[in-house]
Amino acid sequence: MADWRNELSGILVNKARVTRAEQENAVFEAFLDATAMPALAEIAEELTSKHGRDAQMRRAPASATLSVRAGEVEEITFRVMKHFVQSGILPRAEVRLNRGQRFVKYESMFKDDPQNYPITDVTKDEVIGCFLKYYRMVMDSGSPE
Repeated sequence: MADWRNELSGILVNKARVTRAEQENAVFEAFLDATAMPALAEIAEELTSKHGRDAQMRRAPASATLSVRAGEVEEITFRVMKHFVQSGILPRAEVRLNRGQRFVKYESMFKDDPQNYPITDVTKDEVIGCFLKYYRMVMDSGSPE
């Protein structure tokens, strides 16, 4: 194993050469861990401890999901997912609401101008606010705006 030093050096050099896609994916995953999951955890805790709901969270490699049930009825599934824009990856919400006999899906960005901000500008409060906008629809049977 005379060339192990060269092999080790090659591993480290290649590690430093991450692609733009790998960098963007890493930033998105960091967003999920630092912003989206804590926001969903706060919502889940509040719904479970104070409002008698069964709120389940799940973290996948490219998303964070909160599903809320009242008894046997799924009220809402709120998923933070990737949205590809020209400048990279931004988070978006994919929401599935219970409408009695059917489910309705919505998509929402966390900022008004969905193309011109860095992912690091999206806050935990904006994730929570977006969830509340759609959860209100479940309770009011209204529209998001």
